[in-house]
Amino acid sequence: MHLKADVTVVGAGPAGSTAARTIAKKGFKVILVEKDEYPGKTNVCAGGIPKPVFEETGLKSDIIEKEILRGEYYYPWGKKYLKLNHVSVYRSIFDRALANKAVDKGAEMLTNTLIKDVEVKEEKVFAFFSDGIIESEIIVFADGPNTLAFRKFGIGFKPDADKTVVSVACEVEWKENPSECFEFYYGYDFSPWGYGWIFPKRDTANVGIGCLYSKLRTNIMELLNYMLQKHPITSEKLKDRKILSLNSALVPFAPAAKIYGERMLVVGDAAGMVDPVNGGGIMQAIHGGKLAGEVSVNALEAEKFSASFLSKYQNLWKKSKDYLHIQSQYLLSNIFLYLSKHDKDAYPKMTAFINGGIRGIPDTFRFIYLNKHKRNKELFL
Repeated sequence: MHLKADVTVVGAGPAGSTAARTIAKKGFKVILVEKDEYPGKTNVCAGGIPKPVFEETGLKSDIIEKEILRGEYYYPWGKKYLKLNHVSVYRSIFDRALANKAVDKGAEMLTNTLIKDVEVKEEKVFAFFSDGIIESEIIVFADGPNTLAFRKFGIGFKPDADKTVVSVACEVEWKENPSECFEFYYGYDFSPWGYGWIFPKRDTANVGIGCLYSKLRTNIMELLNYMLQKHPITSEKLKDRKILSLNSALVPFAPAAKIYGERMLVVGDAAGMVDPVNGGGIMQAIHGGKLAGEVSVNALEAEKFSASFLSKYQNLWKKSKDYLHIQSQYLLSNIFLYLSKHDKDAYPKMTAFINGGIRGIPDTFRFIYLNKHKRNKELFL
């Protein structure tokens, strides 16, 4: 099987589907490739999305499970409440709906298809899968943190131990779940560098935990089991509830150094477009996907596919609010990661700093923060 398109998009998550939709609505032929039976089937995500971002997608509100107006943050020293404006969704439903929007605009979607190799030759890019080849002018990698873009071409996210979180999440049965808030649990007993969460749906809850790989002291499943069965607060809510699904994944906690090459762009988790403190990436994936789609359209219209022409994608991304936020969070996390050598509560203190302002952190942390990164403090304050 030899297929032809203007653009091949690898991965039908929020980034890939948004890129495909943006390109297809301009009349170009797009093939959107998904490795699973349907988009979102094996996604590991709590399913929390800022409500304004959900509204940007144009999806129907009937896929919203709950509107979330409050967050509860459990720290080793106490609890804090914050106002939120989020919704909870099932990623298996949300991702499929986004992919279908791309198909509605003219994109062709291939499911159960894993891209095994990519080559750039004879002024085309070729994506190889088990049953054939896709030939196109441009390829957009939206295939997650273990992206083929880095493994083959050295661009996109590099999964180093200090830049990658291991996460595991399960959906537990909770008929007529009364909760209307997101819950976040911090502390060394939960995760040495990360947190646990409970995100409510109508009849279930997404429960998960993540930890930076370099800080992981045990199997990640042991941390989840502690949360489900042993912790005095969370186990009271979760113990003996039926587990409906269970998945594990890597999450990038650093922006990629380079996200473009000759005839190729990298977007979403594959590009490290994730908040490196809380692991949220749906908003950044959607915005990055739109930008990747727009730059692809520009390249197709100009018939220019060189790395120098496509570098405008990274330049525009680095000027975006999303990137500036990611970069500022990454700089801050590096400071606290260093301090974690001497303080096991460095991660909770960092999140309290972000959630509660600079006065919520001891003077030592404030001094290091302001002095070591005084040139970048306008990104934080």
